[in-house]
Amino acid sequence: MLRVDDVDLKQGVLSIQQSKGESQHYIVLHETMLDLLKKYDAAIRLMYPKRKYFFYSIYGSHYSRVWVTRNFRELWSVCNTSHATAYELRHHYATENINQWIGYGFDFDSKLLYLSKSMGHSTLESTRYYYSLVPALADIMEDLTGQGFDDIVPEVDYDESQ
Repeated sequence: MLRVDDVDLKQGVLSIQQSKGESQHYIVLHETMLDLLKKYDAAIRLMYPKRKYFFYSIYGSHYSRVWVTRNFRELWSVCNTSHATAYELRHHYATENINQWIGYGFDFDSKLLYLSKSMGHSTLESTRYYYSLVPALADIMEDLTGQGFDDIVPEVDYDESQ
């Protein structure tokens, strides 16, 4: 349901108005994704210059969740033998970000808050779930800092941190 007006291709920022939660959030695009979206926008704009939705279907609306699920599975199965869902890309985004923090003299609580906001989570606890998916991160953090997750990331009211 991403609208054309919610995609800033100059700054490389998506404004997510409708997601799983109620809150609006922003996503800064990686330069490779920004390049792809610019190419897509240039091509689709030629056919539908006044489209309302960024990913415009031929029926004059956005693509449905069913359409995305069906087409993702179809395309995935052409290139892969394993099972995957489009939603798993979200898990991959979170765990890859957390994995990148390892070995970088990081400010873990700030990075977790940024990740949480970029994913549109209403609480840090929702983001903490992904922390549990990263193998051995708890041990690595304790080795580097001498502290556990609860010591490093203080309990913060999400609304106060904005």
